Amino acid sequence: MKIVVFSDTHLQQVSSEFQSICEHYCRDADRVLHLGDWTSGAVLNFLEQYPLDGVSGNMDDMVVRMQLPARKVLRVGAFRIGMTHGYGFYGSLKEALRREFDGVDAILFGHTHRPLVEREGGKLFFNPGSVSSGRGSGCSFGILTVGKTLEAEIVRV
Repeated sequence: MKIVVFSDTHLQQVSSEFQSICEHYCRDADRVLHLGDWTSGAVLNFLEQYPLDGVSGNMDDMVVRMQLPARKVLRVGAFRIGMTHGYGFYGSLKEALRREFDGVDAILFGHTHRPLVEREGGKLFFNPGSVSSGRGSGCSFGILTVGKTLEAEIVRV
């Protein structure tokens, strides 16, 4: 199963670059996840053409906040996946997320704009970065592959 993971799009309108990424990567995805900071409902509306799950972030407008929770736990195959945008500073974020999502196999988060794929304490921590504003680490998104294992990769744009 292929899952495309976005975070921190920070778009008021769907850009041609984002549309092109979606056409290339999302058309054959089994699921698309967005980890918040869509910024506007226009991005949510656009991504609803795909099998979509998402959470809201700290920069989202009321349209997004009214439709999406701040956190969610999904069952995907044999795995439980926690989704949230994230908050606070990078150094303390993983520990806070670990406390927030007990009993999950993976924690997906955004907020920092820094891509991360790390296994720690039996959990996968996965931040796809920002697809449109990388803050020094370049723009990126993620792909989760779900089978007998849960694998994550960063795709640079």
